[in-house]
Amino acid sequence: MGKSSTESSAYATLGASSAKDGVLRAIGEGSTSRYFASPSPDPAGDPAFAYFLHADGAGTKSIVAYLLYRETGDPSWFRSLAIDSLVMNLDDVACAGGLGSLTLSNTIGRNRHLIPDEAIAQIIQGYREITERLKPYGIDITLSGGETADVGDLVRTVIVDSTLSARVPRKNLVDTYRVAPGDLIIGFSSTGQSSLEDAPNSGMGSNGLTLARNALLSSYHSEKYPEVSAPQISRDIAYRGRFKVTDMVTSLGMTVGQALLSPTRTYAPLISGLLRQFGPEIHSLIHCTGGGQTKIKRFGKNVRFEKDNLFPTPPLFSLIQELGGVPWHEMYAVFNMGHRLEACVNPSIADEIVDISSQFGIAARVIGQLTLKDGDNEVVITSPHGRFIY
Repeated sequence: MGKSSTESSAYATLGASSAKDGVLRAIGEGSTSRYFASPSPDPAGDPAFAYFLHADGAGTKSIVAYLLYRETGDPSWFRSLAIDSLVMNLDDVACAGGLGSLTLSNTIGRNRHLIPDEAIAQIIQGYREITERLKPYGIDITLSGGETADVGDLVRTVIVDSTLSARVPRKNLVDTYRVAPGDLIIGFSSTGQSSLEDAPNSGMGSNGLTLARNALLSSYHSEKYPEVSAPQISRDIAYRGRFKVTDMVTSLGMTVGQALLSPTRTYAPLISGLLRQFGPEIHSLIHCTGGGQTKIKRFGKNVRFEKDNLFPTPPLFSLIQELGGVPWHEMYAVFNMGHRLEACVNPSIADEIVDISSQFGIAARVIGQLTLKDGDNEVVITSPHGRFIY
């Protein structure tokens, strides 16, 4: 197959972007980056330290929590959004080596007519619970408070965002320019149940929810709750699936709503352990968020990332592809497709890394390798669904 765009046309039709090419052009960021998250000069003025101030959130996953709340009357569905918001920041910063002096501030924007105070209480409690759960693993995050704004004229339901700061020694930064031909790519599963999780994870994460919701959920939701769909989106493509959020699906082992709301897995404890043990031998750590399996293309220089031994496609993503009619090359550019963290390493430490990951309840495997590429980086995916070049 010829070269495929990293942008998803199905996603774009729904008003979202997977690769965010326009945003990257607007901020002047090139096609390759040295670090997964961008470090800044140390506010304290110490040239030996770098500083991260990173912002992200749960995205439109909050709509799934909202639908489950409206269908069941239980506000506790909102609690896991705090995990999503925190992990989307924490794991990005962790991939760059930023695991010290962590402080988190949260920002919640809601339509108070639809989102009760009890939902906000659940989200705040969610932040407290996940930070306490991370402490035994040496991930110490200070909660500095935040802002809850009632902005019903702007927000249709609720937005759950946060900002994480970190101050770390520059010698600990993970410089992706260290990647080199001959490196192996290790993928760390997004499914199963890790040592930090209370239940099996569908692998959803917090990317691609706009496409997933509209592919799986039926028009029942948009008709009963019109606030969950932008009026600019055609009814022909919005909520065109066959399920309610409360429908149990055998292949998923849970309801559709639970699968879509499955908390974003954090790899931070695993990352911390790997960096302590291997340091510079870890050539890059990539959090497969926006851009899915093509995310890695933005890092390192003059390399081809050949992925030819991916995990089997998780049932949730197969269902999205089938019901949404999404081409497979777009699925790999939007969703993590089975692993949401990958590391490029020297082959000599690959087996040991896989063993360490299993101690955290996270399956890992060598999913590919790096080869030399003249010019721009390239990702080549060889899968049961086809061969795709990005």
